[in-house]
Amino acid sequence: MLLKELLASTPVYELVGFRKIDITGITVDPEEVKKGYLFIYDPEMTQLPYEKAVRRAVEKGAIAICIGQDQEIIPLNATFIKTYHINRFISAVARNFYHNPSQILELVGITGSHGKSTVGWMIKSVLDASKQDGVIIGNTYCQMGGEPCRLFKNAIFPLTLNPLLHEAIEKGIRIGVVECSYTAIVKDLLRHIWFDSIIYTDLYTYFQNHRADSHYLEIRKTLIDHLKGVNSPIILNVDDYYANQLKGRTVVGYGICHKGYVYAQNIHLTPHGSRFAVKTPEGSWDMVLNVPGIHNVYNALATIAWCLKKGIDMELVRRGLENFESGVPVETENDDYKNVDIYVRDIADVNELNALYSELKAETKGKMVTLLPVGGRIDVSKYREIGQVVNRHSHHCILVTDYVSHSSMDTALNIAQQMGNTAISHEMDCYKAAQRAVEAAGENGCVLVLSPPDFNERFSTVIS
Repeated sequence: MLLKELLASTPVYELVGFRKIDITGITVDPEEVKKGYLFIYDPEMTQLPYEKAVRRAVEKGAIAICIGQDQEIIPLNATFIKTYHINRFISAVARNFYHNPSQILELVGITGSHGKSTVGWMIKSVLDASKQDGVIIGNTYCQMGGEPCRLFKNAIFPLTLNPLLHEAIEKGIRIGVVECSYTAIVKDLLRHIWFDSIIYTDLYTYFQNHRADSHYLEIRKTLIDHLKGVNSPIILNVDDYYANQLKGRTVVGYGICHKGYVYAQNIHLTPHGSRFAVKTPEGSWDMVLNVPGIHNVYNALATIAWCLKKGIDMELVRRGLENFESGVPVETENDDYKNVDIYVRDIADVNELNALYSELKAETKGKMVTLLPVGGRIDVSKYREIGQVVNRHSHHCILVTDYVSHSSMDTALNIAQQMGNTAISHEMDCYKAAQRAVEAAGENGCVLVLSPPDFNERFSTVIS
């Protein structure tokens, strides 16, 4: 590729030398340079000092050198390019050299603090079940179709990611999954990668610091600018505290405590997996997972939401998820995973609530844990009555409140005052609360999620 074509739409500050030279490859490692290469000097990627690295690259055959705008041009037989942003330059030339592969592939980007890799491999398992070849690329690995998984130091680095996507296209693959870490986003490694859809496994970092969480959220949200179309779907965990920050967009919600486009009911966790009912606008299905943990129920819901929006038959989705196995073996004696039942019910009147608790307690050998989101248009007096019922029947109650809302916190205090016999915990979002409730329930325990009937109105512009 001619250098002048390679530099199209790149952050070039200055160019000294010839533009009409043929570039045969790009690297940031002077030892990898071959004849006709463009060498990019990145102080974070190259251990050699600047002048030694550049001289070594030219010695090995580099005909073009890219450097930062503050570095001095060395009098050598090569074209010198100065850039005002090394990372963005690397991303742009990698896109150009490999003919913008992300625009050709159908790509889904997966981001969040937890579950990125698992959701990616679950999608890959569904693609395998539906006989569709796909490529999955994580921070340190890549697998194409049925080939063995390959390991890399950093597979998301643009000079690794773009050739992998280009290779997938050459092999006839048309669907790809890319793991998008916070680091990759903030360092502009994905600046010139375009997605057909994005999955947010969560948005809340649990730093217990609102400023840090807000910064993290804003960085994650920039990935939306990489969507190919205004109607490209955003698959979102609506049990996350910050879910409403993405309202007004083409969001497809999934969750347990909130009824999104996809949600789970009657969840039965075991040390080896789970069983639950999946509810969607397309219908209801019974699902079996062979990987344990409530977090994997959430991961499966994210996968189901993406698959349904893509139009994959639900039977193939179910088969792919049932075939999915974690790469980490779980011992039968593992204390981290218990037999726990989870039920989600709308808050009813007090008599119906008493009857519901009596029914569940008759079938439960372990502890009864209640997860109670505080919201909706239920008045404080009704919540006080609910608190009294919970106090009679539940060993532990986890209140989910909006910590920036005085009314929400006041309501939570009124509920807590009715619970002299019940252990009380507080969480900011239902996603974290659900995991904590399972831990509190223990072996053969039961978790009852009591959702206000109009609680989902908070997400009325989020849930599709």
